Amino acid sequence: MTATENRLRQLLDRVLDRTCTDAELYEFSNLVDDNRALAEDLVGQLRMNSLLRWNCDALKRVVPLPLPAVAETAGVKSTLAALAFKTLSAKHWQWKAAAALLIAASLVAWQWSARAKMGAGTVADVVEDDHIVWSDTSTALAAGGKIKPGKLEMKSGNLTLRFLSGATMWASGPTSMIIESNMLVRLERGQATAKVPAWAKGFTIKTSDVEVVDLGTKFGVMARENGSATDVVVFEGQVDLKPIAQSTGSEKRLNQGEGVRVSTTGSMERIVELRRDTAGGRWTTESPNWSDTTFKSIRDNIPSDDMSTYYQITPHGLEDDCHAYTDCIHEWNGLTSAGLPDELLHADYVMTRNDYRYMNEFRMTVELARPATVYVFFDTRVPAPGWLSDQFEKTDIQIGLDEGPWDGGGDEHSVAVGGGQSLDNIFNVWRRRCDHAETIELGPVGRTRGARAMYGVAAKPLDFTD
Repeated sequence: MTATENRLRQLLDRVLDRTCTDAELYEFSNLVDDNRALAEDLVGQLRMNSLLRWNCDALKRVVPLPLPAVAETAGVKSTLAALAFKTLSAKHWQWKAAAALLIAASLVAWQWSARAKMGAGTVADVVEDDHIVWSDTSTALAAGGKIKPGKLEMKSGNLTLRFLSGATMWASGPTSMIIESNMLVRLERGQATAKVPAWAKGFTIKTSDVEVVDLGTKFGVMARENGSATDVVVFEGQVDLKPIAQSTGSEKRLNQGEGVRVSTTGSMERIVELRRDTAGGRWTTESPNWSDTTFKSIRDNIPSDDMSTYYQITPHGLEDDCHAYTDCIHEWNGLTSAGLPDELLHADYVMTRNDYRYMNEFRMTVELARPATVYVFFDTRVPAPGWLSDQFEKTDIQIGLDEGPWDGGGDEHSVAVGGGQSLDNIFNVWRRRCDHAETIELGPVGRTRGARAMYGVAAKPLDFTD
């Protein structure tokens, strides 16, 4: 059993016997939303729990008001509420409906409890504030770490807010924003990142250039200091963009691994690369000191009008279970429980895009900022192309790719934790020593038919110290 499965079972037990805290219920809700493949496990536990003998009266005790009224008040779909008044048999789909209903009812209870504890007029909680220096213009701060509608302006520091809607938002100073409600934030300048569960779909961050409407996802927005543009990147899921300067019909949908810069006139330009720390909290489309790596820039020959995809550079980011691509949840791992070899561990890593594996004319340009050893991880199922064998030497090192769910592949195919676990494909590691800050041209995976995965790119400076 994985750590996630174990934690989910612990929290479900506490939810069912109603001994969980608000924080535990919120954690449970997030785990369910992020791990839909574990629904079968939830169903199994529900069958063993006395709450599966529920009737209308039992259901009413789960929440403080009759379920239909509460569900409508909290925004839960009425179809879920209606399930409470149907007789549940032992049919498989009905057990799943029971699980969904329990989760929805739990979320409703949490929302009502949170509302009561927050107090009238408050819309969010401050769950973390790290070295924040507030501006005197901030009006949204309330007693007890509560946030009400109004202005939040921070000169420096890091802030985490949890909204009553269920959305979580991170911001780093200097940042100025207007908190309109638990579903709308107006970002005047600075950067914000939001993670929005499925039940809070529609959470919006608005700048002077664009409205970013969540569709159940994790995304980032940066309103540039001079007001010239807004950067929007999607880390998971989807968002809809609605430029302020253009009329209806100019909307654009961004998917995982895509990013654009929206100008004051509403035009959109592809963001080719971004830099993000290993924890995933800080990111930038610029190059500040904290993101300095061996990579000066990453470029390709994909027309910006065709795709809005980006590369993610992660300083010291190569480690077991790190994401391999921007567009899926595949992970790099060592072949054994010992994990990745020391030669590769904590190298600067470029997350490419797995969809590029079938682009026969693909070209990728890697510009180094300093002397370094550059590595390419290449699928063993595909013959090495000329651009690879001519520029790199094949080492004796191999690493594994742990693949998660994919379209048509089924939710039962999930990633594991740690080296040597759940490996689906093996990659050879190719190496090139660069004694100067060089520019390297990489090409396509190849024209061979059949299964293949996109290669990965990493680098360590020649003077690397961990």
